[in-house]
Amino acid sequence: MRIADAFAPEDGAAGVADGDFLLSCTCGLRQRLDEMIVDEDDDLTLYDCARCENSVVGVMRDEPATDLWISTNSMTRRQELGEHRRNGYVVGSRVDVALRPPDAGRDLLLIPATPNFFVALRNL
Repeated sequence: MRIADAFAPEDGAAGVADGDFLLSCTCGLRQRLDEMIVDEDDDLTLYDCARCENSVVGVMRDEPATDLWISTNSMTRRQELGEHRRNGYVVGSRVDVALRPPDAGRDLLLIPATPNFFVALRNL
């Protein structure tokens, strides 16, 4: 499961790849998701910075994420959880992530940072 899965076209057309997403880590390194260290299991994929190795972006399927959020006592309102839901996936990030393919002259989409996503992950 990758962030590109959440942004795949519903019509089955060719979608985006991890290399189409660009971010600047909190340590200052500007990188594409395909340059990051990927820690992937059945329920969660984390993208770690290639320099500082901190987890910067996370992707989960919608159902396990909902179960996790419900069990998180420290957050009472959904908007405090800070995540983006799309196509059956939940995406969270410590920094803004831009959908900007290498050949694009500008960002096609900006995914705002949702650092509270990682607060709930501490309960895993």
